[in-house]
Amino acid sequence: MAEKLHVGIIGSGGMTKNHSRGYLNSGQYEIVALADLSSEVMNEYDKVFSEYDDYKAQHFTDFREMLQEAKPDVVSIGVWHSGHAPMTIAAAAAGGVKAILCEKPMADSLGAAADMLMVCKRNNVKLAIGHQRRFLPAYTLAKQLIADGQLGDIRLITSVAGDGLPNYASHQTDMFRYLLGDIECTWVMGNVERETDRWERSTQIEDKALAVFGFENDTQAMIVSDLTPDRWQGARIYGSEGMIEMTTNDLYLMNAKSGGWAHHKPDGEFFKYGSAGFEWLEGGAGQAQELAAWASGRSDDHRGNGENGYKALEMIHAAYESARLHMQVQMPMKTMVNPLDLMIADGHLPIRYPGKYDIRASRLRGENLGSDSDNR
Repeated sequence: MAEKLHVGIIGSGGMTKNHSRGYLNSGQYEIVALADLSSEVMNEYDKVFSEYDDYKAQHFTDFREMLQEAKPDVVSIGVWHSGHAPMTIAAAAAGGVKAILCEKPMADSLGAAADMLMVCKRNNVKLAIGHQRRFLPAYTLAKQLIADGQLGDIRLITSVAGDGLPNYASHQTDMFRYLLGDIECTWVMGNVERETDRWERSTQIEDKALAVFGFENDTQAMIVSDLTPDRWQGARIYGSEGMIEMTTNDLYLMNAKSGGWAHHKPDGEFFKYGSAGFEWLEGGAGQAQELAAWASGRSDDHRGNGENGYKALEMIHAAYESARLHMQVQMPMKTMVNPLDLMIADGHLPIRYPGKYDIRASRLRGENLGSDSDNR
């Protein structure tokens, strides 16, 4: 077996725990370093992974010190959104890093995401974005059924979301492209409502949104976000010759051959259908396994590569740009800052009910009500 890759983790939150489980369950990594502002949180993180022989994390309160002293092969970034770009750039420029796994959304602006791609390319560092649902067997089965023509021509894909388009729905814009073979989104139409001063992990978000996407094969996709109480990851897929209703665990197929709704419950490569935590564990392990092959030169690509992460974010920001300009947005996007921030700054979305609040504030410690990046 090839020598295990050494991993440095930046951030001790829920998403890097998912990254870490993926690394350890794939059997191809050793976690050698952990960086966080809080020693208390890092100690708690250690306890979560104490049963794993390949978890040997040295603690750092400065992530740049971790990069220089631990010299990891792979770096995971799971801090709040505004930290994604500067930490990715620092890791890529540190020297010796082969690959970076950055949590989604890729960045808080397209300009920052473009900088991440540029610096990683310049330093020959492979960049993946944490859209781990690309590695779920139900998603991959749906993609294969579509490619095999089991639904005919795909007319429409619909999803429901909440808690801000960048946070929740970036998984769905990425899913649309994955299901359709990563074809290009060519236009976007969107609208938003923002009557409260709502934030999500230090990023301004809307209260409600509706977004419609057009693709180069004439498929359309739609996201309804916070307009109804309903929200779930997955999709309803409508074709000329059949339909799929898909969740993160299973899917139902109806076409001329299925004899009604056929229920598919595919197992993963690492975990069986129905096992506890299946979605997170299988997605994380699959993502890590493919990253190891990419970082080690055994494969030429990663299905969650930075370019795909960029395009998922671009579709979200194009929905904001459509709301800002009151028009259909043609892709690729030209505005490289966050259009929602522009609308808020210029009074386009006046707040009816003042009082800033962050829907993730409960995840912060003690008196700290800002983002991690505020303390750097």
